[in-house]
Amino acid sequence: MAVDLNPQPAPVSQEDAAQMAHAHQLMAGGKFAEATTAFAAVVRADKELRGDQDPKTLSDRLELAVAQGKAGDSIQAEGELRALLAVFTRREGADHDLTLNCRSALARLLADVGRSHEAIDEYRQVLERRERTLGAEDIEVARVRHALADALTQAKDYEGAIPQFEKAEPVFEKVLGAEAPETLLNRSNLALAKAEHRDFAASAKELREILAIRERALGPTDVSVLMTCYELGRVLGGDGQYAEALVYASRAEEGLPNVLSPSSHAAVNARTLCVEIRADLKRTSAAKSTPAPAR
Repeated sequence: MAVDLNPQPAPVSQEDAAQMAHAHQLMAGGKFAEATTAFAAVVRADKELRGDQDPKTLSDRLELAVAQGKAGDSIQAEGELRALLAVFTRREGADHDLTLNCRSALARLLADVGRSHEAIDEYRQVLERRERTLGAEDIEVARVRHALADALTQAKDYEGAIPQFEKAEPVFEKVLGAEAPETLLNRSNLALAKAEHRDFAASAKELREILAIRERALGPTDVSVLMTCYELGRVLGGDGQYAEALVYASRAEEGLPNVLSPSSHAAVNARTLCVEIRADLKRTSAAKSTPAPAR
């Protein structure tokens, strides 16, 4: 009997497609533990029907590993991502889309657990290969560049991060539009990197523009608008402009508990920022009112 050396992949069942869609919904909703359980069920079914090394099994294992990392099991996730990276590199080559997606997922995991320098090394490899194969103006290259810049910011390498954000910005604007969420996120992270680099004036100017765009499109109580108010308050406070800083920080302090919750990390940070700015205002006011010593 002849042996089929290139068997056709088993078709994807409606049940399997529904399970994957459900898992993706859970990920989008931030329910990472539940998503991990859903992806694990899909992978078990893959292995039974297709085997461990089937392309769909491997692709679904990648999604499972990402979910595991988001759910907090970084050790398991890292081990699986490194194993998959070795398989994809051997079977598909270092420049293949699956290989680069896997390396990007590994870089994100490393950044999430604070291993920013390792993440930077991985992102640089992905960026070099993506840019060589797709060109500098491709949106996927801009996304990798943005992720690399975030990792550089995490490592406090602001001089390295700022040019990467700046190179990504025109690509986001050209491909997605000047007011697209990804474009504004890149601009916002660029502004914050500039603030960390002590360029407060440029940072505040950028954040004011972003705030105007977001508020016009989303309304005054959207979470992204309130978070921009928080960041603008933080930047202005860092520049010693305490009165204006308090205006923006107060908006965040008042609004974030309503759209998130009073105990959320963002709401607590906004309250803390307002306390600090009010103390700075009081201190500077007292200093101004204190008469200079007689000479």
